[in-house]
Amino acid sequence: MKKIYLMVGVALLVTGCAGQNPYVYKAPVEDRSGSAARTEAPGAVVPAEPAPGVKVTPIGEAPVIRAQREEQDRPAPVQQPVAPVISQAQSPAVIALLETARQDSSSGDLRTAQSRLERALRIAPRDPEVYIQLADVQRRQGQFLQAEQVALKGVSVASGQNSTLRRLWNLIADIRQEGGNAAGAREARQKAAAY
Repeated sequence: MKKIYLMVGVALLVTGCAGQNPYVYKAPVEDRSGSAARTEAPGAVVPAEPAPGVKVTPIGEAPVIRAQREEQDRPAPVQQPVAPVISQAQSPAVIALLETARQDSSSGDLRTAQSRLERALRIAPRDPEVYIQLADVQRRQGQFLQAEQVALKGVSVASGQNSTLRRLWNLIADIRQEGGNAAGAREARQKAAAY
């Protein structure tokens, strides 16, 4: 009896697969057999065949394409004066974080000092003093690559502040010296001497 049910089931399955399925997607096909073959070159502009009762009017003039100006015809670029960025007054929260980070650092708790300085950096990302202290703490932890990157970011933040830039370049020189880059340390000391 099981064999009969199995045979009937297989026969129904085969019959169902062979029949027309109304749910199958059929891709649309455009019939182009009635149109004349085009003999234009590829990329040529071919006017569209007008449909009866449809009139197309252009909105504006056709674009004019001109040759680009020669170097001598170009106007000189206008130079904008660059004002030095002066750090804003420190917020009380940043002052407190910097002071407690100094205390943590002097007592040897460098991880806590780094955590406080990273928090101060989130509060005051334009304060170069935060970058100086954070880079110094990372240097003392032996994180020379991170310390140098933080100090270089501090250099970009401290533009126009010569004494701060001198401190940052001296710190970069110390970081490079301790990291084994004597040539880079000499270069950083030269940059520090320029301020």
